[in-house]
Amino acid sequence: MSRRVVLAAAVLGLAGYIFVYATGRADPPIRSDGYSYYVYLPAWFIHGDPGLSAVARDCCGGEFPAFTAIIRWPGTNQWVNAHPIGVAVLQTPFFLIGHGLTKWSNISPDGFTMYYQHAAGLSGLAWTIAGLYMLRRLLRRNFSDRVTAATLVTLFLGTGLYHYATYDSSYSHVYSFFLFATFLYLTELWWTDRRSRWELSILVGVVAGLIVLTRHTNALFLLMFPLYGVSTLASLRGAVSSLAARWRELAAIAIAGALVMLPQLLIYFRATGRFLVSSYGDLGFNFTSPHLWGVLFSVQKGLFFWSPLLLLAVAGWIRGHKATRPFVAGALVVMAIDIYLIASWWDWQFGSSYGHRGFIDTLPLFALGLASLFEWSTERPRRTLAVSIVANLAVFLSVFQMLQYWNGVLPMSDLTWDQYRSVFLRLR
Repeated sequence: MSRRVVLAAAVLGLAGYIFVYATGRADPPIRSDGYSYYVYLPAWFIHGDPGLSAVARDCCGGEFPAFTAIIRWPGTNQWVNAHPIGVAVLQTPFFLIGHGLTKWSNISPDGFTMYYQHAAGLSGLAWTIAGLYMLRRLLRRNFSDRVTAATLVTLFLGTGLYHYATYDSSYSHVYSFFLFATFLYLTELWWTDRRSRWELSILVGVVAGLIVLTRHTNALFLLMFPLYGVSTLASLRGAVSSLAARWRELAAIAIAGALVMLPQLLIYFRATGRFLVSSYGDLGFNFTSPHLWGVLFSVQKGLFFWSPLLLLAVAGWIRGHKATRPFVAGALVVMAIDIYLIASWWDWQFGSSYGHRGFIDTLPLFALGLASLFEWSTERPRRTLAVSIVANLAVFLSVFQMLQYWNGVLPMSDLTWDQYRSVFLRLR
């Protein structure tokens, strides 16, 4: 059943993608942040210029527009992109297909014509489906196939995941969703299955490196690895001892991760003379005034306001399950820091978006909580009925409001309560 859910998600996602672009509801996929994540590919493969200057001359008269967040570094006058290369790395196979089709069709291979656009857009959808596949593998280790299927369906449709797999698929979040799901799966394998440890360690390192390469602040998600299985001080000491005993494998993880991240460090060094930089320039965090209520509950971009399904996931974490217990400490630490960072960011709404896109990355953690609650609900028919009704209502509301966003009924940012009330359950 859960395998068919992943296949159905791929079909439904492709249908949604075609609908969005065939009807003109969205601009071409390479736009806004998606442009900055993607721009490395034409620079590398078409212009042979890792410094981005050739792309700037070719597309924009020599200067990147402000929306790209690509700035000239003071002192060197070299271009520095606020967004790292991880998304571009994962987009590369699709870019090469689009490049080949462009040349075959005798269209100008400038990196931004039709085939390039939809190669980038469909790449995000493909990695979303890959993320659901990896999440299925994680959940099936601990939950029934029925519970796994229900979790995948509700997560895909009851949150912003479907939107970011289709309408805004060139953003980084669905790539991080795939990487987070894979990292959780590999983390559990590494701690519980001693077979093929070296190969597994290298895989953990590669995925960890890609997580950082895709969005630097997501490095905090790597805490899930050392905190796996920790629930008490005694278990923490046991985890430290176990990690010390397996130092060779940890070294393999570190080396693999460092090699994956090395190209980004070299790009920064070439442009700035330093390996580590704040690529957003003057933009940053306001740690003394975090918008915690706004990020979690407000009508503007509140996580639980726009994805109330995730309240069921929180209930599942609180209720607990043997499968979630090893992840509890890591999830608490990661989510607490992540919420604080997002709430402290200068643009805590993350600009134009459906719901709060900053939490799409961490949906694999919520999936564990959802599965836990669904498993609990199967113990009694009344629980099953109650949880099913609430989950289905949450999915309906999420899908309906997503369609409102697609149709321009909901504004892309700064929504007020009065505006929300005036358009509630209206498609026009």
